[in-house]
Amino acid sequence: MIIRGIDVIVYPPKLLKMQLTEGFPYLYQHPLVVMNNIQRVFENATIKDYQEGLKWYSDAHDFANDLAKTYGIGKMKVAGIIAAMSPMKAWKTNKEIAEEFISCGTSGHTASQTEKAKSIYCGDETKEYIERTLNGLKTINFFNNIYNPSDEEYVTIDRHHLYISTGMDVQTCTTKQYQFIKKHTVMFSKSVNLTPCNLQAVLWVTWKRMKKELECQRKNKELKELGTMAL
Repeated sequence: MIIRGIDVIVYPPKLLKMQLTEGFPYLYQHPLVVMNNIQRVFENATIKDYQEGLKWYSDAHDFANDLAKTYGIGKMKVAGIIAAMSPMKAWKTNKEIAEEFISCGTSGHTASQTEKAKSIYCGDETKEYIERTLNGLKTINFFNNIYNPSDEEYVTIDRHHLYISTGMDVQTCTTKQYQFIKKHTVMFSKSVNLTPCNLQAVLWVTWKRMKKELECQRKNKELKELGTMAL
């Protein structure tokens, strides 16, 4: 099955048009679909994708530690602030606004996410407090993946990972749906001897490259068609 021109296994074809409420009941009955989708993208990883993915969270962890050292703030708080500033932001922007907040107290994010960052900055430096403040499955898992990449209990499931694993183009999911995708991501990570967060990062890097290549192919095809029409 081709999703936006990218070869991903999804059964049945009607799943492509489903939303979470109708798509997930099918997936609950056919979890192998999720495993197959993950496997298909994973098998498309190049050596460069794999290497970049393996060091992604290690680099994020080092970045958080550098900010903590530079600005004299706890490492756990920095990881929490980065996670608070992550929703709907590219990683480069995420890092920039997190450092801006820590250094200046301002940010380019929404008022609600900035308030969460303020609470983390001023509050207790404990996992329980930071997770309660973040109050979102994706950001809680992202915080833990940055703070301790070796902890296999957490997996960051963002909209990209949802798309990779389910074939459904959605922005978020319920707690039950998140735990379902997380469970099978962890299962697959064990089969390829990777930590769950490293698998997720490899998939994310690979998926970005595949989408970029597809877009280039599409544009080249359009240019060729325009050239043919002009003759």
